[in-house]
Amino acid sequence: MISQTAKKLATQLLDTESVKFGAFKLKLHETNPDAPLSPIYIDLRIMRSFPNVMATAVEVYQAMIKNISFELLADCPTSATPATAILSYLTKRPMISPRKGDKGYGSGAKIDGSFRTDQTAVLIDDLITSANSKFEAIETLQGHGLVVKDVVVLLDREQGGADQLKKAGYILHSALKLTELMDYYLGQGKISDEKYKETLNYIKAQSV
Repeated sequence: MISQTAKKLATQLLDTESVKFGAFKLKLHETNPDAPLSPIYIDLRIMRSFPNVMATAVEVYQAMIKNISFELLADCPTSATPATAILSYLTKRPMISPRKGDKGYGSGAKIDGSFRTDQTAVLIDDLITSANSKFEAIETLQGHGLVVKDVVVLLDREQGGADQLKKAGYILHSALKLTELMDYYLGQGKISDEKYKETLNYIKAQSV
């Protein structure tokens, strides 16, 4: 059962074309050019250009983290950086940012921000497909003595990422699963029956 705020966000994502339907090449086509085109494309980075959508997303994040025990907010760079910064401001919880790659000047820090060893960080990202980028961020955080137990995302694309995290001992919290998003759009008359079935068949094929 998705929350009313998550439903509001789902509508806003479609209205701002953060979620699009058509035929799209994805990153996987770089290594697998013969893979079928995706009937859906999701780019939640677009949210940063729409303050009202960002406000809804932050409200959704707040609801998800309220029952999680943590001391630090860590963004998975860079998709979730704007929302995590707002979350930090509203919740008064410190924010840190694990870097991608090495900083070749100054202190050479791999984590931006101030923290202490053994503090617990919750990792924030926009969505999850596979868990690779989450593991990279977690490895950086844990390599600096931080504790990570929970990963929070707005959308689970249901393509294996949740299971990967679970097997590694981490808990995924998602506001929406892709099938739930599709169910909501169909129920609201925002997509056709044909588009609904095409997208669900694609999701099923990709999760095998």
